[in-house]
Amino acid sequence: MTVYARLLGEAGMAALAPECRALHAGDGVFHGRITVEVTRNPVLRAALRLAGFPPAVEDAELRFEKRGRGARDVWTRSMAGQVMQTAQWATPDGKLAERMGAMVAMCRLVPAQGGLDLVDWRFRCLGLPAPGWAAPKVSASERPDAGRYRFEISIGLPWGSAPVLRYHGWLDVAQAADEGG
Repeated sequence: MTVYARLLGEAGMAALAPECRALHAGDGVFHGRITVEVTRNPVLRAALRLAGFPPAVEDAELRFEKRGRGARDVWTRSMAGQVMQTAQWATPDGKLAERMGAMVAMCRLVPAQGGLDLVDWRFRCLGLPAPGWAAPKVSASERPDAGRYRFEISIGLPWGSAPVLRYHGWLDVAQAADEGG
């Protein structure tokens, strides 16, 4: 069972549209397109790269692989010659946790409009909780869209209004393949 399926339970998975349920039901490889928008600030760009985020790309091919590894899922996103890999697990209090380098982001999964909103974000860096005044502002959602799984994530600074990183796109979940693992 995937981390998302464990967190959402049977009723939560049933509330998802087929496009979103297909992505979260099990392992697989999915293909689609992605656009990554990154701040122009060179210091913030460098920090994002150190954290493992990809550089800016527009309408690039995306290969997304999801594999269960015991109590964790590993998500590997390949685009424009770049790879971003994260590990996800369920926290004891029922939140989704995702490790990106030295940072762990935690949020709640809320079914909405056949998809999910990821809300109530908390962060730890090097194992220490990030105070609210220093924590990134995140907006994340996924929705069904004419047979595709559509995603949109925006990350900003706590004191700014413009995102420093935004990525959005879609995956063709009807054409999923199990390309090994």
